[in-house]
Amino acid sequence: MKMNGVVVLLLRFLCLLGVCWMTSASVVLIGNNITLSFDDVEANFAPAIEGTGQCGILYLANPLDACSDLSNKVEKGSNITSPFALVIRGGCSFDDKVRRVQKAGFEAAIVYDNDDGFLVAMAGNAAGIKIHAVFVSKASGEILKKYTGSPDIELWLSPTFENSAWSIMAISFISLLAISAVLATCFFVRRYHVRRERPRSSRVREFHGMSRRLVKAMPSLIFTAVLDDNSTSRTCAVCLEDYTIGEKLRILPCHHKFHAFCIDSWLTTWRTFCPVCKRDARTTVGDLPASESTPLLSTSPSSVSSVLSCVRSRIASSSSIQIDTAAWTSPPASHAHSLANVPSIQPSVRSYHHSPSMSYS
Repeated sequence: MKMNGVVVLLLRFLCLLGVCWMTSASVVLIGNNITLSFDDVEANFAPAIEGTGQCGILYLANPLDACSDLSNKVEKGSNITSPFALVIRGGCSFDDKVRRVQKAGFEAAIVYDNDDGFLVAMAGNAAGIKIHAVFVSKASGEILKKYTGSPDIELWLSPTFENSAWSIMAISFISLLAISAVLATCFFVRRYHVRRERPRSSRVREFHGMSRRLVKAMPSLIFTAVLDDNSTSRTCAVCLEDYTIGEKLRILPCHHKFHAFCIDSWLTTWRTFCPVCKRDARTTVGDLPASESTPLLSTSPSSVSSVLSCVRSRIASSSSIQIDTAAWTSPPASHAHSLANVPSIQPSVRSYHHSPSMSYS
């Protein structure tokens, strides 16, 4: 929630910065313990203000509307620093006012409105005009009139931002980059805090692979054209490519075989179980848990002997039901010929006659 608030504040700041940039003041009044700025619009017929702008001292034109020659002229060779003339709108055209200001020796004309309204771009004939000219509002002009003629107060004319298509496009692109950078920073900071606050046990679970030492310790073989009983197929279940003679195969504890390169990458990078039967490759054959394919009796000698001893003890301790063996002494005539033709069965039959009778409970 806090991160979203920061993003909203940053976006508002960027929007406010863009608005301030597009409506930046180009007339700045600087004095002792005072700094005032005013919006203006440059005249279409006057030279544009370039570079860092122009600084000067503001004087009040006489007459104020500059529709006739000015009586307060600037003498050539005087030490006055860039004199500017403040003129009111009305009485004559804008270009006539600027020409008379220029004729009086001033280097810039600041024309203020005679009525409350929006700023306008002064239009006129540009012939012979070599000084700067800007238009300000009525309120701005009334304030500037109070500080005219003071050598301690300087007026700064700065270049006006042009609302051209390329400029708007540049501002939009820069704003988009700034917003993207802010959002990306917030995203990565949030992700960093989440990962840092995550319990260590959950971070350990993210690792799914086996060590290469354990994988290399598993048995391997060179594939030949003859498949043994434990081979599942002629195709690697990882890459789905057929085995070729001479390729190295890796054998998992579950006896499934794969390309050594394929299964090594699988076990060290992705998972630790067999891709076919899903048995854990980190356990040995004896440690594998019982499943549907696990035999009920182990085939080891110790397990066989234990089973036989258990059966004998059950037979000896149980109540017996005698089975007459006499019926076995005279087999039917129909079986005599078949038994005579199978020599391997006769010794077992004879040994069965002499064996003690078994009882079943």
